[in-house]
Amino acid sequence: MSIAENPLAGKRILVVEDDYLVVTDLITRLKAMGVDAVGPAASAEDALALLDSEPDLSGALLDVNLGGRMVFPLADELARRALPFVLATGYGRDIIPYRYADRGLLEKPFDDRSLEAALFGLVSRPMPSLLAAGRNRILNALPEADLREIAPLLRSVSLGQGAAIEERNRPVREVYFPIDCVISMIAHSPRGISIETGLIGREGFTGFGLASGDSWSPYEMVNQISGTALVMPAEDFAGAMARFPALRQMAGRFGRSLGIQVSYTALANGRYDLARRLARWLLMVDDRVDGNSFTLTHNYLSVMLGVRRPGVTNVLHILEGERLIRSLRSEVVIVNREGLLAFAGDSYGVPEEEYRRIMGFALHAGAPAGEERSWQRRAKQV
Repeated sequence: MSIAENPLAGKRILVVEDDYLVVTDLITRLKAMGVDAVGPAASAEDALALLDSEPDLSGALLDVNLGGRMVFPLADELARRALPFVLATGYGRDIIPYRYADRGLLEKPFDDRSLEAALFGLVSRPMPSLLAAGRNRILNALPEADLREIAPLLRSVSLGQGAAIEERNRPVREVYFPIDCVISMIAHSPRGISIETGLIGREGFTGFGLASGDSWSPYEMVNQISGTALVMPAEDFAGAMARFPALRQMAGRFGRSLGIQVSYTALANGRYDLARRLARWLLMVDDRVDGNSFTLTHNYLSVMLGVRRPGVTNVLHILEGERLIRSLRSEVVIVNREGLLAFAGDSYGVPEEEYRRIMGFALHAGAPAGEERSWQRRAKQV
């Protein structure tokens, strides 16, 4: 197989393994695949020395248990340096920390096919969390050095419509940074009356109370537009804010902007008719997603707007009659955003401008979040 046909040919992979027989066999197998095995390193200290002395590494293969010591601090350092890695273990997936649940895993004993597949994945894609972070406006605004430290704490998750993010009257356990999903903040009365009070997409994050030291959530957080998010344990987020002033500042600013959004949602609910409330809501979702269509049922919209389903159906027909949207069975397509803006009138716009003022960049997904960062360009070239 030629280099052009074999993406592993010439790739330099750091091997971290402390069992002599295992590592001897592994290096032989790697060489047969065209891989240039670097090492082996029998400890985290040896691996760090090789990281500093060996140029142009494409990734690393890490044994989870090195002489009774877990390899995860070394994995954290690799993630900080944006060097992809695969974990190898005979203990099963339960031993892998939450933050690395989405990483490649080889369960011992593994055959050549499994090893080759894991390495293909390793060298063919850049760091997922680091690149995805550039699509969340809060994370993208952080200094590169800070983001590289924070990236190992993040993992990517897929969220379907209706996925529960936070439970009301419970502590916040995880912080979500949406990429292309949209999360509803829902307030409940003691007697079971509920209504959506805010939206969070790629412009922000959940668990915003942590920015002021409050880990308790009085709201329910439910995902309403299927997509992906980066997730961080709440305790890690609190620690990251303590270490990185830029993250703490961005978190506080977002909390302020979200409070403004909630107050104007109250104004819209109290003073604007349902058609304009729906127009405003559709514009807010459009601000946070790619494209101009999203999956939404009439029943789901009725819950979000706090009205009966027939009312939603009627106003959808009104907006469709104005040729502003196209309403299908479970999908809404915005066909004229400018017309929808005019229809929404003063019900939309103030929180969006306040977000721009407070955060320093636009909320609307169609507006540029800023120039592509240098680390993003480099990562795409991996």
